[in-house]
Amino acid sequence: MVLTMVAYHIMIVWKPLFGSQINQNNHLGFCFVLLFLHWALIDERRWVKIICLMCIPLSLGLLTFMAMENMRLMMEAGFPENRDIVVGVFLIALVMAATWKAFGPIFPVMVMAALAYTLWGHLVPGVLNHPKFEFGYVVSNLSSGFQGIYGMLLDASVNLLFLLIIFGSIFEATGVTAFFMELGKWLGRNLVGGAGQTAVFSSSFVGMVNGAAAANVAITGSYTIPVMKKAGFRSETAAAIEAMASTGGQLTPPIMGIAVFVMASFIGVSYGELMFKAVLPAVFYYALAVFGVIIIASREKIPMGTEQMNKRVFWSGMPVFVVPMGVLTTMLIFHFSIGYSALFGIITILVVSMLQKITRPALSVLIRNLVTGSIMAASIGIACGCIGIFIKSLTLSGAMTKLALLVGLISGGHLLPTLLMTMILSIVLSSSMPTVIAYIVVAFVSAPILKDMGLSQQVAHFFVFYFAILAAVTPPIAGAAMVGSQIAGSSYMKVSWESFKLVGPFFILPYFTVKNPIVFMEYQPPVQAIAVLFAMVIALGATMCLFQGYCFKPTGRMEKLFLIAAACCAVLYGLYHHTALFAVAAVSAVAFLVVQRKKQRNKN
Repeated sequence: MVLTMVAYHIMIVWKPLFGSQINQNNHLGFCFVLLFLHWALIDERRWVKIICLMCIPLSLGLLTFMAMENMRLMMEAGFPENRDIVVGVFLIALVMAATWKAFGPIFPVMVMAALAYTLWGHLVPGVLNHPKFEFGYVVSNLSSGFQGIYGMLLDASVNLLFLLIIFGSIFEATGVTAFFMELGKWLGRNLVGGAGQTAVFSSSFVGMVNGAAAANVAITGSYTIPVMKKAGFRSETAAAIEAMASTGGQLTPPIMGIAVFVMASFIGVSYGELMFKAVLPAVFYYALAVFGVIIIASREKIPMGTEQMNKRVFWSGMPVFVVPMGVLTTMLIFHFSIGYSALFGIITILVVSMLQKITRPALSVLIRNLVTGSIMAASIGIACGCIGIFIKSLTLSGAMTKLALLVGLISGGHLLPTLLMTMILSIVLSSSMPTVIAYIVVAFVSAPILKDMGLSQQVAHFFVFYFAILAAVTPPIAGAAMVGSQIAGSSYMKVSWESFKLVGPFFILPYFTVKNPIVFMEYQPPVQAIAVLFAMVIALGATMCLFQGYCFKPTGRMEKLFLIAAACCAVLYGLYHHTALFAVAAVSAVAFLVVQRKKQRNKN
C-alpha cells in the first residue's frame, strides 16, 4: 500500500496524467485507506478496529463516486442532487473523524463551530447574522462540489508536502541524525553548558527536515535529555532546552518544517527569496538559545561538555546531509517545482547513502521509514481537507471578514494592539498541530487581519508563521514540552513553563519585522538599520535575563526594572523609531550590566 502510494506520487510529479481534482481525489483515497489500516492494526480496542475496517470500503465508495461524477459535480456545484448531499455529508464526517483521531479534538471542534455558524448563523442577531443557506448548498461548497475539502490546500498536500515528507523520512533512514549528534557534541565541548548546547545544535538540524516540533523532541530527546540530566541540568530544564531546540528547527532554512514551501505557493514568490529572508531571524533564535543555555549553566554551575566526537560518524555523515540538501535547495532556487526537486533530493539521498556502508540503510529500515513518513503525510493530507472545510465555512458565512472587523474595532485601528491580538489568535489556532498545518490555518485566518492594517503580504505571513511555530512551546498546550516532559520524567507544567522562559524572548522578534526590512536583510537606511539590530539585541537579551533571573549574577529588583525598561523601549523603538526610546533602552541596558559587573567583582 505504502509503496503504491509513493509510486503514484512520483508518477504524477514526473509525468502528470490526471487533472488536479482527480489527483486530489486519489490522494484522499490513499490517505483514508492508509490511516484506517494503520489505526486498525495498532489500536487494541476491538470496536475501533471494526469501525476503521468498515471505513475503508466506505471511503473508497465515496471517492469512486466523486471520480465518476466529477464533471457533473463541478458543473452543478452549489445545486446538488440528494445523492450528492449524502456523499458530501459522509465525506465531511470521515475527514473530521480522521483528523480528530490523528491530531486530537481541538481543531475538529473549531471546524464544527465554524460549520454550525455557517448552517445556523442566520439565527444569530446583530452584526454576526448572515443570510440563510440551504443545507445542500453548504454541503456542496464544503465537499461534494469539489470545494472545501478539495482545493488549494489538498492540492498543496499532493504536489508539495507528500514527497517532501518522504524526503525527510528517508533522510532519517540513512542515520543522518547520528551526524547531527556528533556535530552537537563538538559544539558542546566548546561552549558553556556543553550538554545543553549539544541538544540545541543537534535538535535544530534534525528539526529542519522534520515537520513537527513534538515529533522532533521524540526523535532527539531520547538521547539529549538523559545526557543533559547526567551533566547536572534539572529534569524540567533539560526537557525545556530540547523543546526549544526542536521548535527552532522549524524556522531554520532551508526546509523550515516544510511550511516555507506552502508560504511560497500562497503568496506567489520564489522559495529562494523566502529562504533568504528567514536567515537572520533563525540566527537570532539560535543565538538566543545558546545564550539561554549559557545563563542556565552559569547559574546552576554546570561544567563544559566532556563527550568525545566520533569523527568517523561525523565525516561519513556529512556528505549524506550536505549533498542532498544542496541538490534540493539549488533546484528550488532555480525555480524547479517543489515536487520535482523533492524527487531528485530523494534520489540523491539514496545514491549518496549507498556509497558508504555506515550510511547505507537496511531495506527493513528504509521500508519502516517510508511507512512512517507516508502515515505522517496521510495525516497531514486529511488535515488539509479538514482545514479546507474550516476556511470555506469562514468565507462562505463572512466570518473571516467579521473577525478582521472585530479585531480592528477592539484595537481601535492601532498597530500594537492589533499585533498583540493577532499573536494570541495565531497561537490559539496553532495549538497541538504540526508546523505546516498550523501555518496554513493562521495564513488564512490571522494574516489577512495584518494585511488590512497595511502590512505587506510577506511581513504578515512571516509574523503569523513565527507564532504558529512558537505555539509548540507556549502553555497551556505546548505539545513539544509535553513530549519532553514524558521523556524527562518531569511535571508537564514545569517543563512548559521552563520552555516558555527560554523561548519567550523570541516572541519579541516578529514585532521587529513589521517596520524594519533589515530583519529580512532588505535595504533600510544604514544608521537606522544598525540601531534596529542593536535594539533587537537589547530586547532579546534583556528579556532572557529577566525570565531567567540571572546574567553574571542573580538579578535584584532594581536590575529587573532596568531590564523591563530596556526591553519595552527597544521593542517600541523597533515599531515607531523614536530616538528617545532607543536612548532609554541603551541607557537601561548599560545600567543593568554595570550593576551586574559590580556584583560580580564584589563577590569575587
